[in-house]
Amino acid sequence: MVHDEGARDLVDPFGRVVRDLRISVTDRCNFRCPYCMPAEVYGERYRFLPKPEILTFEEIERLARICVERFGFDGIRLTGGEPTMRAHIATLVE
Repeated sequence: MVHDEGARDLVDPFGRVVRDLRISVTDRCNFRCPYCMPAEVYGERYRFLPKPEILTFEEIERLARICVERFGFDGIRLTGGEPTMRAHIATLVE
């Protein structure tokens, strides 16, 4: 993928170029993986975002397009629970 002239690769703290864009479609993932939702942060008292503050599918699509064009991502990974916790996710994937 060719990206903007002034674009720079995104590099993680280990010096690896980031090629996949990960977008969480909800903040209510049911997995509670220790690397992204540690129990000490996301316990029973954690207040999740109100639904109106979650990105719409249109906003997610716009964000993905901008990131692909600007940073040249090779792939997009949608996250957010299994089975995916967001209603009508197939519409976004299409």
